Amino acid sequence: MDEKDIFILRKLYENEYISGEEIASSLNISRMAINKRIKLLKTLGYKIGSLKKKGYILLDKDVIRIWEIKEYIKSSPLFKEFIYLEEVDSTNTYIKQNQQYLPDATLVYAERQTRGRGRLSRRWVDLDKGIKMSILLKLLLLDLEKIVPLTLFTGLVINRVLRKHGVESFIKWSNDIYLNGKKVCGILSELTGEVEGVGSIIIGIGINVNAKSVPEEIKDIATTLKAETLHDFDRTMLIIDILKEFERDFSNFEKYGFSYFRDEYKSFCINLRKEILVNGERMLCKDIGENGELVCEKDGKIIEISSGEVTIRF
Repeated sequence: MDEKDIFILRKLYENEYISGEEIASSLNISRMAINKRIKLLKTLGYKIGSLKKKGYILLDKDVIRIWEIKEYIKSSPLFKEFIYLEEVDSTNTYIKQNQQYLPDATLVYAERQTRGRGRLSRRWVDLDKGIKMSILLKLLLLDLEKIVPLTLFTGLVINRVLRKHGVESFIKWSNDIYLNGKKVCGILSELTGEVEGVGSIIIGIGINVNAKSVPEEIKDIATTLKAETLHDFDRTMLIIDILKEFERDFSNFEKYGFSYFRDEYKSFCINLRKEILVNGERMLCKDIGENGELVCEKDGKIIEISSGEVTIRF
């Protein structure tokens, strides 16, 4: 999809009906060229109808408004570039393969992921009308200790935004957002190294938004915002609000670390005071540490957990 296609999509979104002649005049191209581009948009999944003497109509307006995100990125003091992809294997993988050409604080969004992943290389089930995106942050030095705190900070940001949009969501340490006891968002942060110690953190974010339901095989553990609240969400505004919230507090994260957000994080963390399984071992979660680690008790001993597979026993 190029800039002309985005312009056509914008015109379709902003009007009930719009004629091919009007779009062609705006772009200074032929009506035949407009017809070809409309056909391309249809092959990409956009539902476009037409009516004689009235023109084209966008039948389903639950689309990502690429132009609005691009406009926000232009004014952002943090984010530098926005890349929109109709389909990709994984937005994290795309960044890994192209990071040397991408500026710091690039956002990559894909409407469809064919090989999205969760933690421990689990397959991410790709649902229609969700949010699948990754943020690239370049570092001067590789720092493994930043992975967990940054993942927790990102989860807190997303939880803030969902609550702003009326969703009673909670955080499950370290990388999930839960709604009504089921997962609605996953975060996958990865550290990649380059020469002379320079590296990047890639933060992958997947949110189940406007799909009516989830597949049978995951219905007991996952859900969508629409399935739980029974109304649609503006995906473009969710994305922009997440970027704004991330940007608003990222300087505090860089300056003070996770400890600056610890109390707020704890107030929404569903792990606390619960019996949990960490890599199959039963423990009691007592606290969240200064750097985001789980502080647990097992057989009377205090154990700090910085990584691992954590399951809550509700």
